[in-house]
Amino acid sequence: MGQRLELLHWIEKLNTARLLVLGDVMLDRFIYGDVSRISPEGPVPVLRSTEMKSVLGGAGNVVRNLASLGSRVHFVSTVGSDTPADQIRDLLSQLPLVESCLITDPSRESTVKTRFLSKQQQLLRVDSETARPIGETVLQKAVEAVRGYLPLCDVAVISDYGKGFMSQEFLKALLPLCRENGVPVLVDPKGPDYSIYRNASILTPNLKELGEATKMMVADDESVVLAAQKLIEECSVEAVLATRSQDGLSLVEGSGRVTHLRSEAKEVFDVTGAGDTVIAVMGAALASGVPLVQCAEIANLAAGIVVGKAGTAVIYANDLIRAVRQQEFSTAESKILDQVAAAEQVEMWRRRGYSIGLMNGFFELLHPAHVRLLSQASKMCDRLIVGINGDDSILRIKGEHPILHEAARSAIIASLEDVDMVVIFQEDTPAQLIELLKPDLLIKRTVPSDAGTIEKDAPDSDRQVLLIDVQEERERTITGRVQ
Repeated sequence: MGQRLELLHWIEKLNTARLLVLGDVMLDRFIYGDVSRISPEGPVPVLRSTEMKSVLGGAGNVVRNLASLGSRVHFVSTVGSDTPADQIRDLLSQLPLVESCLITDPSRESTVKTRFLSKQQQLLRVDSETARPIGETVLQKAVEAVRGYLPLCDVAVISDYGKGFMSQEFLKALLPLCRENGVPVLVDPKGPDYSIYRNASILTPNLKELGEATKMMVADDESVVLAAQKLIEECSVEAVLATRSQDGLSLVEGSGRVTHLRSEAKEVFDVTGAGDTVIAVMGAALASGVPLVQCAEIANLAAGIVVGKAGTAVIYANDLIRAVRQQEFSTAESKILDQVAAAEQVEMWRRRGYSIGLMNGFFELLHPAHVRLLSQASKMCDRLIVGINGDDSILRIKGEHPILHEAARSAIIASLEDVDMVVIFQEDTPAQLIELLKPDLLIKRTVPSDAGTIEKDAPDSDRQVLLIDVQEERERTITGRVQ
C-alpha cells in the first residue's frame, strides 16, 4: 500500500482525543439570495433573500470540527445576555461529546458575523461585537472552569479572535496551569504581540500574521522558516505551523526540523474557517498520540478539503479517509460516498448552480439498457447521482441475496463516465435518500403503465420526474415522486 495510506491508522484514532478549547465564540450567519437588479435608492445590488443559515463561528467552529471528528471537547468562552447567545448555546447543545461553559457577561454583545451572498459571491459582511478584555469576574470563572477541565484533557486549543476573552491576564493564569497539568497548548494567535503566548507548545499563524508578528518578509520557504524560527526563540514555543493558503503548510520545530506540505486543495470555494479546521485537526491528532509531522499532514489534508466546502464548514473523519484513498485508488472509487458526505457534496454542487439528477435501482448486473439510460439521464442534469439498493434492501424485497455484493455493484456503476456520485441505501425505497439530497430531477426507467402510478402517488410534489423508455428511446417529464 502507498505511503499515504499509513495516515489512515492515525485518522481512525482521532475519535479518542480529549481536548480543552478556549477562545472567542461567534455566531456566523449566512444569508443567501439572488441579485437581479440595482437599487433605485443608490448604486447597490438588491439581494432577494432565499435562505438563511446560522452556525457556530470563531472558537465555536473549532469545537464543531472536533465534534465532527468524534473527539470529546470541553469548551470555555463568554457571551452576552442576548438572543445570539441563546442561539450559540442551542447550537452547542446539539453537538455530541461537547461540554460547554459559556460565561454570561451582560456588559458584552455576543459576536455575530452576518454574510450576504449571491451564488458564489460574498456581497457584504456585517459584524456585531464587543472587543475588549474580559473583566475580573469573568476571568475568575474562566480560570475555575479550566481547573476543572484540565485533568480530563490531553491537549488545550486556544482560538484567539481578538475579541477579548483571551486577555493577557487570562493567558498569564492559563498557560502555567496547562504546564502544571502536562497539557500541551496549541494557539491560533491574534495581534502583533505573540509574547502573550510565551511557553505555549505550538503556534499556528497564517502567512500575514507571521509577517506582522515578526516584522519580517515571508515570501518563500526560506523566509517563512526564518520567521518561524524567530518566533520559536522569542516565545519559547516548541514549534510553529504556518498556514500558507495555496502554498500549504510549513511546520518548523525547535529541534531544527522543517517540513513543507503543499496544498491538497483541488478547488478553492470558500476559505471561511479554514484556520479553525487546521488547529482543530492538529489538536485532535496530537491528543490522539499522532507524531507531530503526521499531525501536520492530516491538518493539511483537512484544509484542502474544507476550502472546497461552502460557508463555515467542518471536516469529518470520513472526508479524510476518502481523500487519502482517492490518492491511492481509482477515480471511480472516489465517487462512492456515504449519505452524510453525499449531502455535503450535493450542497456544494448546488451552491455552484449545478442541477442535480438522481436515479436508483438494484443494478445487479449492468447491461446495455442501464448504460443507455445513464447516458441519457446525465444529459438532463449537471450532476448525476445513482442510488443503489444495498444488500439488505434487496434481500427484503426479493427474498434472496443479490448476485453481486453492494460494493461490487457500486464500483461498477461508479466506473461509468456519465455517473458523478454513487450512494448506497438500505431502505426498501429511495424516499429517504430523495429527502436527504433533494435532487432537482428524478430519473426512472419505465414502461407506459408506470407513469400513472407515479402521478397518483405524488399529487402534492413539485419535483420533476423524468421517465425514460430505453427500448423506445423516448422520454417525457411529469411532476411527481418516485417511490
